[in-house]
Amino acid sequence: MASDSEFDDDDDEILLALEQVRSRQDTRDGTPSTSLSGTANGNKTDDLQTKSRVLDVENTIYRTQGEISILRAQLDLLQRQKHDEIKQLVDAQEASKLRDEEKMQALKFTIQRLEDEKRFLNNEVRNLASFKRRRVDSGRSEDLSTTTESPVSKVSRSSGTQSHSETSENSSRSVLAQRVIKIQNDSSLFTDHIWSHCINGSRRSTLKYLSKICLDDDIHFDGFKVNAKMPVSTAITEYLMLKKSLRLDDLISDFCITLCTFVQVLVSRKSVLAVPFVISLIHGALSFRSSAVSRDLIKKLLTSLCTIVSDSVFLLDSTQDENDIVNYHDVPRQVMVLEKFALICALDTVEKLMVIASQFDQSFIKSLWDEDYLSLNLLRSCLPENTERFRNVSQINIMFNFIEILASSLTESGFAYNNVKSKASNESIINSLLKIFLIELPIKEDFMFYGLNRVVGNNFDFDKIESIIPATETILKHSMISIPGPMADDVLEEKGFMRQDITGGSENPSSESHLCFELSKLHEIHLLHLRLKVTSLLESYVITHLSTKVLESKECLKSIIRTIGLEQNFIMKLPRSDTVPMRIQIIASLVRLVSYICSESRGITGLIYPETLYEIYIVFSRIAFGSNSLSVEAHNFLRRIRNNGFYQPVFNASCEIKAREINHVTYSDPKVLGNSLADIESDFPNGLEFSYENETVEIAREILDQCLTREEADNLYFNMNHDEGKFDEMDLVVD
Repeated sequence: MASDSEFDDDDDEILLALEQVRSRQDTRDGTPSTSLSGTANGNKTDDLQTKSRVLDVENTIYRTQGEISILRAQLDLLQRQKHDEIKQLVDAQEASKLRDEEKMQALKFTIQRLEDEKRFLNNEVRNLASFKRRRVDSGRSEDLSTTTESPVSKVSRSSGTQSHSETSENSSRSVLAQRVIKIQNDSSLFTDHIWSHCINGSRRSTLKYLSKICLDDDIHFDGFKVNAKMPVSTAITEYLMLKKSLRLDDLISDFCITLCTFVQVLVSRKSVLAVPFVISLIHGALSFRSSAVSRDLIKKLLTSLCTIVSDSVFLLDSTQDENDIVNYHDVPRQVMVLEKFALICALDTVEKLMVIASQFDQSFIKSLWDEDYLSLNLLRSCLPENTERFRNVSQINIMFNFIEILASSLTESGFAYNNVKSKASNESIINSLLKIFLIELPIKEDFMFYGLNRVVGNNFDFDKIESIIPATETILKHSMISIPGPMADDVLEEKGFMRQDITGGSENPSSESHLCFELSKLHEIHLLHLRLKVTSLLESYVITHLSTKVLESKECLKSIIRTIGLEQNFIMKLPRSDTVPMRIQIIASLVRLVSYICSESRGITGLIYPETLYEIYIVFSRIAFGSNSLSVEAHNFLRRIRNNGFYQPVFNASCEIKAREINHVTYSDPKVLGNSLADIESDFPNGLEFSYENETVEIAREILDQCLTREEADNLYFNMNHDEGKFDEMDLVVD
């Protein structure tokens, strides 16, 4: 009983709690059932609404996409129409621009022609007015003089004096009126230029030579008339007078083409006497004003002149063709001299044409080679690669012509003949050019002329031309000749002495040996100028073409190194020669070429023969270590001499004169002291005391650095700069 009373209250509380819990669970279980049923009904309606909305959205999207496609198509159509309109407008603008430019050029041409005509008419008016003034003044002076001389009664002495003063005044006015202003138009200037034209080294003008030359038959073509027994100069002068009203470019073109046709007629008739002089007049006309020379004129003249040259190339080596020997064994000596001189004049004119052509664009230069206006076979025949043929054919004037032609034909892609189908390889041309350094070009008989482009070398054979065309009368009392006259005996005799002296079989007195020495000296200077031109051509080729592959052959490098060594040997044998400056320039240019090859190929040892490497050590060591104590002592010695007032040449006269010319210094300049003059003369290299330029020395050291190790370079330096009086570390070891 006690236990029941103890737990009654607790059980009631538990029961109450249990009932509350059950009631809560019932309410929880009842609520979800009702909510699920309601939600299911609502979801069905929502699904229907959603489906309808989705369908509406899809329909809207489809409509929108269709509209977008239509708009894009319309936009593309508009853009195409816009592009077409822009293209049409641009084409119309370009067409109108071209038409305007053509009209502008036509107007400029018309204005220029009208200005020329106006200038010509003004000159004619001035000329006629001055002529009329002279006639009026002379008429007045005559009237006054007759009036004073007629008997007049009661004339006092004073009136006679007054009339005399009036007469003298009128005569002075007439003298002043006769000083006509010279007509300075282009035609008159061109005529004066032709009248005064002279061949280099000649004693007479070209027209004076032609005034002594006539023809046996008449020649008439295109308004140019040369009658028989009529001076050729008269026909040329009359033709100039007929064409003086032309514009300058038309005048030069007509004049050159007419004379070139005249030369072709003379060559076809084998009348060679006037040919070199007429060709020299063509050269003079081209030299008057190069800007007035047209492209068509260049092409026409090249075609004609190259044909003449090709027919005369055998004169360089008559042994190359037996037919030529047979045809020329009975040709007089004077005719051979004229033909050789005509060949030199023709090639000088071809060179002049190519130099003028270089002022146009590169495509024009290439077209001259591509269209065979300038024959490549002619170049190969005068610059052969074969050594024996090179010795037989080589003539220094002809070589100079073709070096200048190649320099004018240089383009960014190489020489302009590279596009020719039967093209010559650049390697063969370069090998031929390098032979000029290694093979001595001989003095060819009857080829010693200055030519038309340069005054360098010998002009000994021009005396033969002077003797062929007499200045006054012939032996037969003729004032003109139609065939070449015989050469004077003294010229032939002097020529015979010279030829024997050069060949080494002379038994002549010492007076003739001086002539031989002078000719050899002038020929040597001419040859050095040619070699300098070759080095500048090779440098221009490398710089323009931006490649040295054509010079990277072993034979080419061997020739370059050997050439440097030969020039150094000559300087060491004759350090006081006046040709030393040119030889130093040749060495410097060739050293730069080797430097270009080293910089592009990143080394030179793999491009040369083993024996050539030894030559490189010797050749470049002479340059790299040439500035030693001798230079310092020579500089101090030169300072002492100049400070003492001695201004005569000390080491090399030509080098010291050249140094003063470059710095615009003379001995009489009071501002130049002895030390300054010595410094100026010491800066110019002479190959011995002041060996080479600083740039050449630095380049030589860079090349040696690529060929030598550091130890080899040190040993080489000590061996090249060893002095007996200096301290040596090995002396300590020996002690």
